[in-house]
This record gives sequence, C-alpha cells and structure tokens, in this order.
Amino acid sequence: MKLLKRKRSNLSAKAQVRYTPIGCRCGGMPTKPERIPGCRDRWLIGCKVKRCYAYNIGQGLADTIQGWNRLSEHLYR
Repeated sequence: MKLLKRKRSNLSAKAQVRYTPIGCRCGGMPTKPERIPGCRDRWLIGCKVKRCYAYNIGQGLADTIQGWNRLSEHLYR
C-alpha cells in the first residue's frame, strides 16, 4: 500500500507560519528577537513600550515568533 504524502503548497495562507513578529496588543511594536545568553536556541521577544510588560520566551526562533504572534492578538495573556 502506498502512503500519500501531503504537499506543503496545499496549506492555506492562515496555516503557514509568519516569520515576522506582528504588533503588540497595546499598539506598540515588538523588539527584535534576542538570544538569551548562556542558553542554546532560546529567544526573547518583548514590547518596545516601556510600561507594557508583554514578552515571550521560547525554544527555537520560529516557535518564539509564532507564539508572540498568537499571544499578541489577545487582550489577556
């Protein structure tokens, strides 16, 4: 029996990962992803607004950006 492989090009635009961080829920812009010193492949993205304490720490750059985009769309974290 042959196994059918699913092509990545068949994914919709919503299912594809965005590799650029979108704006914060407060209206501010996100910081550039920064490596965490002393860790392997750990990244930090935060909001540039000083009084907004929104940030996301994750394993892997793509996962961190995807997590920031998912969480920055909601009012509550």
